[in-house]
Parts: sequence; C-alpha cells; structure tokens
Amino acid sequence: MPDFDVIVVGGGPAGAISALKCSELGLDVLLMERGNVGRHKPCGGVLTPICVDVVLKSLGMSIPRDVMCSPATLGLYYVPPSGRRSGGSVKNFRLLNVNRDLFDQWLRQLAIESGVKIWYRAELLKLRGSEPIRVSAKRGGRTFAMTTRYLIGADGVYSRVRGELYGRTKVGMEPVFQECWRAKGDLGDYFYAFFRGEITPAYAYVIPKGGLYIVGVGFPKTDHTTILMRINWFKKWLHEEFAFEPRSLIRREVWAVPYGFLLEGIGNTILVGDAAGFCNALTSEGIRLAIEGGVAAGNAIQDAIFCDEPLASTYKDRVERISSFVRRVRRFTIGLTDEDWEQFVNFELARTSGRS
Repeated sequence: MPDFDVIVVGGGPAGAISALKCSELGLDVLLMERGNVGRHKPCGGVLTPICVDVVLKSLGMSIPRDVMCSPATLGLYYVPPSGRRSGGSVKNFRLLNVNRDLFDQWLRQLAIESGVKIWYRAELLKLRGSEPIRVSAKRGGRTFAMTTRYLIGADGVYSRVRGELYGRTKVGMEPVFQECWRAKGDLGDYFYAFFRGEITPAYAYVIPKGGLYIVGVGFPKTDHTTILMRINWFKKWLHEEFAFEPRSLIRREVWAVPYGFLLEGIGNTILVGDAAGFCNALTSEGIRLAIEGGVAAGNAIQDAIFCDEPLASTYKDRVERISSFVRRVRRFTIGLTDEDWEQFVNFELARTSGRS
C-alpha cells in the first residue's frame, strides 16, 4: 500500500484547494510547502468578482475580513495609451483587496481542518514510477522516500514537478516587477490598469494597499530594456497623469507568471495553477484559475478511482473549460498595439457606461 493516497506539492491556492478537496473524499493527503507557515508570496493580491464567487461556491463560505487589506474593495480604472482623459472607471465592478500571505494561510488552515497533513519547509527532489509513484523529498535537512497513488504539482511557474514530468520542455513565462511605496497622488480606491507599449506589452498597475501603493509592470523576458527603466517610465507617466509622488520605498519584488503553455499532466501525476500554465494572459490573474483547477483535481481523482483510469485522463476532461479559456485569451492578446488597447478601453468603458 502507498504511504499516501495523494501528495500535493505547493501550498498556494491551487495546492491548498486540491488537498482540501481530496481530503473531503476521505483520502489520506500530504501537502508539501517549500516555505514557512507565514510565507510571503509576491502578488498584487486583488480578487475578481468571479474569483470571489468561485471561493464561495467551492468552500461554502465567504472570504474572512481578517485577510483583507484597506480598502477592502476596489473599483477598476482603465488608463489607455492616450492618458487619463480617455480613461475612466468601470461601473458596478468591485474587486476584493486581500493580503495574499494571509489569504493563502487561511486556505491552508482550512485544508488542515479537513484532515490534510502539511509539511512546511519541504521540497520535492525526485519522482519515479507510476503505480505507485515514488517520491524523494527533503524536509528540515532530512531526506524522505515515500509512495503515493496520485501526485498533484501545484508548485508554481517554476514547477519542479513539471520539470520531472516533461524534462526540458520549453515553457513561456513573463516576469512581473513591483514596488511598494509610501506616496501621495490623485488616486482613489481603484485598481488602476495602464496600457502603453513602451512601458509593457501587457499592462502596468497601481493598487492602494494598507496606506501604501503597489506599483507594478509586466515585461517581456527577451526584452533588453531594463526593469528599472520600465518602472521609472511608468512612475513618470503616473506623475504626469495622477500627480504621483513616491516618498519612501518599502520593498521591491520580482516574480513571473506563466505565458503561452498548457501542460496538464501524465499518468497519475497532474499539474494545477501556474504549474500547468493556467493564467489569464490579459490580466495576469491566476488565483481564480488556481482554485478552479484545485476543485477539478479533486473531482478528477474521484473520477479516476471510480473508472479505474489514469488521473491525467480524467483531469484533462475536467479542466478543458479552463484550458480553452486560457487559449482564447492568449490568442486575443498576441501582438496588441497601443491603438488596440485604446479601442479595448473605449469599448469596455462604453459597454459599462463607466466613464468618469
């Protein structure tokens, strides 16, 4: 008999939800998290209305206020390449502003309460075989050998599980750079999305969070323009449009989001969240897709047990809607110009009658 029914690698939203849903099936689940209990995850920490609904539907509970930042909710404000005069807020659209570290910790605590065993400071080293899967892992300076019937890789864009499955298969990713500032400016309680090709092919953003401002840009990995040049161009534009005046820098962070690949898994090992490439190429938002993927992983394991089929087969069926969405958005975003972004913002604001 395997040591565990399911081992989940990675303790973010995708991993926590996957583990929780498997535990609810009565399975013996181990969740391995590389970081500490209060790990920090670089992220904008903004949840869309759809994401909030997904959390409510999958967990049967609302997100608690103690994981939220101030302001707890944000409007959405678009600034096209031509500037603020052509931009505006989207009517009747609210985003939830969360502390990502506390949000992830809340999800992991729910998994623990459902019966999941969690190892912190635990790192996957190697995968071997398929029935059962043999896992080599490191925890607290010690190496462990374990077996599991199913394995779920939820270990992010740089997934070790994906590397073990697919070897040197090339995957795309887009770095994101953000700064946290004490600052002043003509800014309200909005998530501000700015579009201008010379700064970023995607969008730049400003998020008010706990009396501070998060200022960030995504940028092409192959571009030779430096990160600091792009963020400085953006802050100059911010000053021109919103009188933004940075006073003191709190921190700088760099991470990456998946871009242009979908790899769901092989045999009885599957990938969820960023590890699978589940990310909205337009907004770089992945939390909602991570949670939906985690739910799908639990359902797929139930299907695999009932039908006696490889997990990857039932999982691909379960996530087809997610994969199709990721592909469609990716096709839409390829090669967008400043003129395209101008039209996009004009259309969205006209559609919602939200010009302000």
